[in-house]
Amino acid sequence: MNAYELQALRHIFAMTIDECATWIAQTGDSESWRQWENGKCAIPDRVVEQLLAMRQQRKKHLHAIIEKINNRIGNNTMRFFPDLTAFQRVYPDGNFIDWKIYQSVA
Repeated sequence: MNAYELQALRHIFAMTIDECATWIAQTGDSESWRQWENGKCAIPDRVVEQLLAMRQQRKKHLHAIIEKINNRIGNNTMRFFPDLTAFQRVYPDGNFIDWKIYQSVA
């Protein structure tokens, strides 16, 4: 993964640099994240793996919607949750990352 892909995925998931540093890198080090996005430092493998897993989960959500549309099942919409609390009312086991993945498709 290169710096542009890292930045693109951050935008797809509508996450700030601070959120990514906290929830994806799990370091809280926003400056390191900026350096990765600027191409000044190599992106750690664990960060790449986490983002690829998030991207895969997003694809699953998208494919589920496409399948419903193709099979004419349900109303083919995804609910938008304005915040994590609203998301967790419906998905009590969901965390911040689950919410961001879900919202990237909604």
